[in-house]
Amino acid sequence: MARIFVIDDDEQLLRMVGLMLERGGHNITLISNPHNGLEQLKANKPDLLVLDVMMPGMSGHDLTRQIRETSELETLPILILTARSQDIDRDTALKSGADGYLSKPVTSQELIEQVDSLLTQKAQVSRQSGSVQGMVLALFGLRGGVGKTTLATNLALALRRVSQQEVCLVDLSLSISQAAFHLQLKSQSSWADLLANNNFDWPTLNDHLAIHPTGLRLLAAPPLPQAPSTISTEFVRQVITLLRENMIFTVLDLPPVFNPAFMAVLEISDVGLHVITPDVITVRTAVQTNRALANANINIKQKSFILNQTSPTAQLSQATVERALSGRIPFHVDYDPNQIQALPQGNPLVLTAVDSPLPAVIKRMADVIWKRMAAKMKS
Repeated sequence: MARIFVIDDDEQLLRMVGLMLERGGHNITLISNPHNGLEQLKANKPDLLVLDVMMPGMSGHDLTRQIRETSELETLPILILTARSQDIDRDTALKSGADGYLSKPVTSQELIEQVDSLLTQKAQVSRQSGSVQGMVLALFGLRGGVGKTTLATNLALALRRVSQQEVCLVDLSLSISQAAFHLQLKSQSSWADLLANNNFDWPTLNDHLAIHPTGLRLLAAPPLPQAPSTISTEFVRQVITLLRENMIFTVLDLPPVFNPAFMAVLEISDVGLHVITPDVITVRTAVQTNRALANANINIKQKSFILNQTSPTAQLSQATVERALSGRIPFHVDYDPNQIQALPQGNPLVLTAVDSPLPAVIKRMADVIWKRMAAKMKS
């Protein structure tokens, strides 16, 4: 499944092409005004663009040239659809920067075959040129109810928005995918469906990822509770290795279970974000968690704390929490009353209320992480 934008001023043809692609298993966004197309592409970069040529005020060739001159979109696969079928029309489309060309009328089979071909080429080029390994971030904490999934979901969306790169959120919960609820996604599969296949490859894993309208990928948790021993260290290593090779960012939402898989994930991850709330029980749990990790000789490459205030009043001040943990807390999320409405609506605050306390901190985190990764990609 890929996320595809279609731009055509003819709304009847737009809907017809969209329906063909949806039947091919893809997630479709339809745009009837080409003048707004470039801004929408920049805001939420898709996996592929299907573009009509003959449109009022701006031809598909003009828009293609603008896209190729836009740094964050220069590698976007573009398929041109046109009623003209002469060789010169094909040459013009390719010279403008398009990757493929089809003349109308087009059959559903022709369209799907061409789209799948371009997506396959994109994946191959990405793997061949991708000398930089993706970054893996794990959010963890052995006390439930600290807002860890909320932070993981919003951070993954913020990274997707600020980088316009491939980002995957992995919900490793052992019971019911809370991340899917946050994103209002109905995932048809989960990581549990991969367990029967001992040596699954990237195409198999990719088929199990749900796609949010922003382009964020989600590997959901199973709909039924699983035993703590269900996830093995070999399994999580395989999943993370494949995602690191194919995603720029992988955000892991870990369950509050201290098992071998949990410890393996923390050792593999590039960044471990320990989520706590400013109350006595959570802070004591965090202290014991740190002690248990030290006793198990678990070394997190880069560890940081997120202090997430989930209620209007805090039992403990940030300074008190820092003394208890013997460490500085760089990210403090104040209580955000808007989160009460965001969760049941499936509208994460980072997409709907950027000036609210929670998304403000998450945006700052995403900016810092993306700058670090962008520098690595350029070096």
